[in-house]
Amino acid sequence: MSRAKRQSRPETAKMMNRPAFAILAALAAIPVLAPTGAIAALPPSWQSAKEIEAIVADQRVHDALKYEEPIIAIRLREPVADNRVYEITTPRCTLLVTVVYKPSKRIGPAAFDIEVGEATCE
Repeated sequence: MSRAKRQSRPETAKMMNRPAFAILAALAAIPVLAPTGAIAALPPSWQSAKEIEAIVADQRVHDALKYEEPIIAIRLREPVADNRVYEITTPRCTLLVTVVYKPSKRIGPAAFDIEVGEATCE
């Protein structure tokens, strides 16, 4: 093998290691740069839409309202701790539903449970 070819091999090996090093460095930085729970949530309008869909579909909400009446309003009330409280209104009843957020480190919608209070009816 000629001398020129032998000298180019170490340079080629160094060049191939640079991209590999850059990829490894980028992968190592992912845990540091990964979003936290607050950053990872959906935009507020999308998150509240998911919560309202879950509330309207929950059988416990329908059972608590007692009457087969249409829901005429869903209002967001003052938050309690880190949770949201919605007021569900029908022609004769008012019901408070609390959305309790679950801790999560994943990206996407915030996971939550629903706590259904007792309805106040006329």
